[in-house]
Amino acid sequence: MSLARQCALVTALAFATALPATAQVLEIGPAGVTAINGPNIITAEGVQSIAPVRPVSKVTSAPAATQPLLDQAGAASDLSPRLLEAIAYVESRFRHNVVSPKGAIGMMQLMPGTAGDLGVDPRDPAQNARGGAAYLRQMLAMFDNNVELAVAAYNAGPNAVRKHNGVPPYAETRAYVAAVLDYLATTSVPETK
Repeated sequence: MSLARQCALVTALAFATALPATAQVLEIGPAGVTAINGPNIITAEGVQSIAPVRPVSKVTSAPAATQPLLDQAGAASDLSPRLLEAIAYVESRFRHNVVSPKGAIGMMQLMPGTAGDLGVDPRDPAQNARGGAAYLRQMLAMFDNNVELAVAAYNAGPNAVRKHNGVPPYAETRAYVAAVLDYLATTSVPETK
């Protein structure tokens, strides 16, 4: 192999290892279609996941009992119910009684301190939805209505977004933002005229 070809290969590999790539796989099962996105990195050894690969968007909508809570919370905070639905899906798959290993509670995965600051009971589904919507509204105001940055701040905190002047380079946060935006793109219905 010529020296020029070796240099080109090394350069290509250097860029490939520095830039994360995402792959989308559609899993078709009895529950419907699930899009599985995995933030991956391409190395000399092959493609490696940089975050746990899990279903990140389902071609579905919130359960019938949950949708009114998201609609009401969206109206109260002047937010799109679809954006709240995307957050709730990625955070908890719409489960009201889930508690994360870090202590986040409910469908919108509110931390107890955040819920307290917002004056909501995170274990009450309606209050959890309202609290999540209010917190997301705060993040949107803080980041000039930039949805990507607000979603990143919802996950990693506003200080991390400010520190990195954008979406933090954390694999979990990047996968989270991609999953929320993917859910919106996958489940949105184009308007017809």
